[in-house]
Amino acid sequence: MKKITLCLLVILALMLSPACKRSDISPPEPFAPSSLTTLLKLTASPNAIFATKNTRGMTTITARLTRYNGDPLPNRIIYFEILDSSFQKISLGFFEGNQSVVAKATDSNGMARVNYYGPLTLELRENATIYIKATVAWEGAETIFEVAPVVIITEPSDLYFVVKAEPDVLMATNEKPQSLITATVKLGGKPLAGIRIYFFIQWGYPGTFEDGYKSTYRDTDETGTASITYIGPNRDEIAGDTSVVIVGQLTESIYQEIYLRVLRQR
Repeated sequence: MKKITLCLLVILALMLSPACKRSDISPPEPFAPSSLTTLLKLTASPNAIFATKNTRGMTTITARLTRYNGDPLPNRIIYFEILDSSFQKISLGFFEGNQSVVAKATDSNGMARVNYYGPLTLELRENATIYIKATVAWEGAETIFEVAPVVIITEPSDLYFVVKAEPDVLMATNEKPQSLITATVKLGGKPLAGIRIYFFIQWGYPGTFEDGYKSTYRDTDETGTASITYIGPNRDEIAGDTSVVIVGQLTESIYQEIYLRVLRQR
């Protein structure tokens, strides 16, 4: 009788105990290896560059090192190197200082940056994707690494590049008129994201872009489009009707000029 009573009490205690719950993401254990509580994020901006005859495409590689809770990790050394599609070291392009491997210390925000310069057309026969690898040496044999892809494009015949202004006729009143300038990039009919487009207003023409500059840049989005707003002069800033020439430039030899007409309100 005592054994039966004891068994019933054990069963009842289990039934009344609170159910175990598990969150979708479990935080690291307090005594887990430090590398498991550290996050490394790596980005390339832009993530696609062009190989041209005389100019090397350039992209800025940014690494951010933080703890699991988001706190930055300053004064840590990050090593950057160039890999091919098989993740083997490759000699294609170089980092600043003409180096194939560079070391940078993270700043107070846990960030380290390096510029990568791609190949010229003579060094690359076809489009390629390389990977920039960032590695952080940690405790003992532990390492943390991340990779960021960079697409390198030769100047192909099937490249589509068009710059447009909407509207292309503006009225200068007491207010400054505006026009949306867009550039679209496609390769083989497919949009190219992450391509850097340079916009500038030719010297001597009035107006600025939305950021207050006469020359600036934007990166294309997933539709292959980069856009910026041109802000023209008001009626007091011009003596009469005038034109404005805006250039959208992809590489040293791939660019397009567009013409805007600015009418002065009488």
